[in-house]
Amino acid sequence: MYLKTIDIYGFKSFANKVKLPLKPGITCIVGPNGCGKSNVADSLKWCIGEMSWKSLRTPSMMDVIFAGTTRRQSLNMAEVSLTFDNESRKLALDFSEVTVTRKIYRSEESEYFINKVQCRLRDIRELFLDTGVGTDGYAIIDQGEVEYVLNATPEERRELFEEAAGVSKYKAKREEALRRLEKVDADLARLADSMVLIDEQIKKLDTEAKRARTRQKYKEELTEAEIAMLAGDLAGFAARACVCEATLAPVNRELSETASAVAALNGEIAAFNLNLTQKQEEARVLGEAVSAVKFEKARLEGAVVNNGRLSEEIFKQTSTLESSEKLNEETIAGVTPRLEEVTNTLANSEASLSSLANDYEKGLAELKKIEEETNAVDASADALERDITAAYQSEVDISGDIAKTGSDTGHYKDNILGLKKESEGLELKRTGLQARLAGLRAGLGAGKNAIETGKADLGKVQAAGNGFAAKLSEIEKRLFDLNADKTGVRSRLDAILSQGEKDSYWVGINNVLNSGIAGIRGTLRHLVTVKKEDRLAVEEAFGRFLDAVVCDTFERAQEAIAYLKHLGKGRCRFIILDRVGAAPSGSWEIPNAVKILEKITCPPEYEALVANLLAGIYSVGGSVTGPFWLSGGVEEVTSNEPYWEEESELKEKIRLLETEEAGLGVEKAENTAGFENSTAEAAAAQEKINALNIEFHRAEVENKNAEDEAGVNAGNIYFTASETAKSEAMLAAAVELLAALNLRYCEARKVCEDKRAELSALSGRKDALHAAYSKNKEEIGARKANLENHRKNLELLRLEINRLERQLSALTAGRERAAAAKTELAERAARCAAETENAKKRLLEVMNELAEKEIIEKQLAEEINALKTDFDRLNTNLKDSKEIQGECEKKKHEIELQINTLKTRIDDLTRRLTEEWNLTVEEAAAKYGAAEVDAERVKFLRKRLENLGAVNMTAPEEHDALVNKYNFMNSQVEDLNKAKSDLRSAIAKINDATRENFRLTYDKVKVHFKQIYGLLFNGGEADLILTVPENILETGVEILAHPPGKKLMSISQLSGGEKALTALALLFSFFCVNPSPFCVMDEADTALDEANIERFVRLLREFSGTTQFIVITHNKRTMEAADVLYGVTMEEPGVSKLISVDLRKASELAAVAGKVKAELNA
Repeated sequence: MYLKTIDIYGFKSFANKVKLPLKPGITCIVGPNGCGKSNVADSLKWCIGEMSWKSLRTPSMMDVIFAGTTRRQSLNMAEVSLTFDNESRKLALDFSEVTVTRKIYRSEESEYFINKVQCRLRDIRELFLDTGVGTDGYAIIDQGEVEYVLNATPEERRELFEEAAGVSKYKAKREEALRRLEKVDADLARLADSMVLIDEQIKKLDTEAKRARTRQKYKEELTEAEIAMLAGDLAGFAARACVCEATLAPVNRELSETASAVAALNGEIAAFNLNLTQKQEEARVLGEAVSAVKFEKARLEGAVVNNGRLSEEIFKQTSTLESSEKLNEETIAGVTPRLEEVTNTLANSEASLSSLANDYEKGLAELKKIEEETNAVDASADALERDITAAYQSEVDISGDIAKTGSDTGHYKDNILGLKKESEGLELKRTGLQARLAGLRAGLGAGKNAIETGKADLGKVQAAGNGFAAKLSEIEKRLFDLNADKTGVRSRLDAILSQGEKDSYWVGINNVLNSGIAGIRGTLRHLVTVKKEDRLAVEEAFGRFLDAVVCDTFERAQEAIAYLKHLGKGRCRFIILDRVGAAPSGSWEIPNAVKILEKITCPPEYEALVANLLAGIYSVGGSVTGPFWLSGGVEEVTSNEPYWEEESELKEKIRLLETEEAGLGVEKAENTAGFENSTAEAAAAQEKINALNIEFHRAEVENKNAEDEAGVNAGNIYFTASETAKSEAMLAAAVELLAALNLRYCEARKVCEDKRAELSALSGRKDALHAAYSKNKEEIGARKANLENHRKNLELLRLEINRLERQLSALTAGRERAAAAKTELAERAARCAAETENAKKRLLEVMNELAEKEIIEKQLAEEINALKTDFDRLNTNLKDSKEIQGECEKKKHEIELQINTLKTRIDDLTRRLTEEWNLTVEEAAAKYGAAEVDAERVKFLRKRLENLGAVNMTAPEEHDALVNKYNFMNSQVEDLNKAKSDLRSAIAKINDATRENFRLTYDKVKVHFKQIYGLLFNGGEADLILTVPENILETGVEILAHPPGKKLMSISQLSGGEKALTALALLFSFFCVNPSPFCVMDEADTALDEANIERFVRLLREFSGTTQFIVITHNKRTMEAADVLYGVTMEEPGVSKLISVDLRKASELAAVAGKVKAELNA
């Protein structure tokens, strides 16, 4: 195994894509300081998994990406690929080449690939374990770190020994096992705690679970019994509700008729009442109007008399004034007698005013007395009217009772007749229902048989369909397997074809076979036939000729070679048929051997060729022997070039798989058609069954309805008989009550007539008093008017006196005042005359109005009396109708209340069925209707459930869940204990292997270290010592060094060159024990002088046969030892560039040139 190429792009200073082809031996990388030589070593270390940015000499991991220069922009990613030759299979991958790639992006995302397949960083690190290659291995010596092996602690130095001993993978596995063991212990502790808690919970829940199961058992039994009871109650309530609804219909009809009659009477009474009220109101208003007119008549008559007197007085005063105008002097002389006369007249008038006032007061007293007597008579009349009304009401009530009882008697008789007819009809209906039920039950039996037949047919069709479905499933599975096999074969074919593309001979053969050149027969492999068990022997016998192309002539072979050269790729071996001689006649014999030729069959034209190629080749016991060679060993051989023998086989497999796939496709189509037909037939059969089920269900419903109707009919027959008996008993009671009511009606009628006679006698006295009251009221009105007029005259006299007094004093003022007085008197006389004329006209109108109103008042009284008579008659009829309506409403209310109660009970029971047991009424009746219910058992179950008290019903489920969880945890504990035991066993084995390998490696390295140390120092002594030899797993390794001529001292006291040589001695000791595939040394020779450089170079050459060395150096002597020299420069600032020189080819060319020159000189 060695490193073939390093591909770098975007890593540090390598902005351009750089490829370093490498070969076994020594490769040196040189260049000036700062040109990027060490970046090659960093890229290699970074690609195999280095995660320390400090080790890569960068501030952060992102800084490994090319950061740009003044002329170039920065890149967004860095990529490094390492390609290894893995022919030795040191890397655990079945590939001859292994490419490891690492990428990093500026987004801080990283990707890892092995042979272009994405993987994890861990996969790459595990790939290089125990190879010496790795971030902790000894294959990469960084710049300035050659002395790390000396400066490291003994424990850190132990890691190098572990890598050389090949126990790094054991250590990683042991650490992983220890971590897993710790996790197992933690899991066991956690499970132990959980199991203790769960065990306690299980014990606690055990009793509760038993109680819950007992309760559940009783509850289920009680539920069944309660549902059966509810189903029975529902059936009974439903039957009673039907009976009540049938009874309600005639009551509703009678109530409707009665309500119509009552509404009509109420309307008529309301109309009469409104009319009567209006008439009474008219009479009241008319009476008040008559009284007002009479009062107005008396007032107007008094006004006419007073105005006449006032006119006379004005006339007198006017005459006086006229006289005074003529006889002003005489008037002044006659004022005094006139004043005395008026004063006397005033005294006389005042005396008569007292008499008029006394008469008026006497009239008022008499009017009040008459009013009191009238009120007393009215009260007596009202009392009599109330007594008459009460007596009449009693008479009406008794009459209503008589009518109601008579109506009840007729109703009972009609009811009895109706019930008898209904009973006859129900008997006829029962006979019809029995016949109908018999027919329905027969139909149900036939329908059930038809359904069973349909189900049997459906089962047959479904069985056939299931057969097709199973066959289709098998076909689909086989097709899937075929597709998977074909995909696998194609993948294998693509893989080997891809692998074959790297083989020049395989490419050449395919190009020649596809070129169309005449005379090309094909490869020998495809022209002969060999049994599978003989294939290995035949392949070894033919060797490389097995894949040679057989052609007719040499010219055809040359034409094919020219074709390959024209293509520029591929190489090919040819067998020329026309140059094949005859088969050899004799050959040497080997005991118990079989000729290889006998294992082959081929066309006749190739027999001579095959015989020549296989002459003298035999098969003996799994080995193949020829004239001068022998091949043998195990019979299981892994080929590195599978494309030679597998291509044809794989293509044939693909062809066979495709043929089988096509046959399965045809079979799938046939079975699909059969399945679809079966599905269609099953659907038709199911549809037929569904139709039969619907018809059967309809027949069941009809039968159930008929049974219910029969049950209702039986109930109706019983109810009709009981109602007939009740009606007969009630009829006898009604006849007896009717006789008693007729006697009470005669007594009430006599009382009413006596009261009416007494009221008639009292009415005459009442009318006389009312007439006297009206007459006295009129007289009082006249007296009041006369009194008022007399008072006005007195006022006039007083005014006259005042006037005369004023006149006497004013006559001296002149005739102007006399003229003014005369004018005033004339105006007063005119006003008085006008008032008198108006009063007379108004009096005539009032008298006419009074006569008219008295006539109208009399007519209204007659109309009111007639309306009262009709109103009483209508009230009597209304009362009778309301009594009938009340009875009907009462009966209807009772029936409706009973129906509502039954429906409420039904709804409650239905809701209870739904809410508590999620059952419909039909489901409950079908499932539990036939069950017998023991009431005592139900009471017992309820009592038991009550005694159990509060029970955790989830306890059984919780208990079972906890038990399952406990058992699961217990199995987990067992698994963990087993895993713990396995881990401990694995750790013990790892420890044993680690101890053994470490001790062997340590001993070998110790021996080689002493030898190489003496070689490098030309003497001296060195040794390796274990710090804790009794603990091989943890011990460190200490180094003792004693250069020649110096006392044994600590390694810290050695010079820089001595330290470097000591470290190199240890490193090369590791290479002696476990050679690393390659080793990178970055300026490891810096501290060495010329003599030591010679020794260092000698070691490089000695170990270059087993280890590939990549040395970064400035030393010319080291460069001289290189087979290939790479130079790193920076033609463009900040960008590294690579230049290579193959020194071996250069030396060969120089030797050839020297030889040619010598020959020319000679």
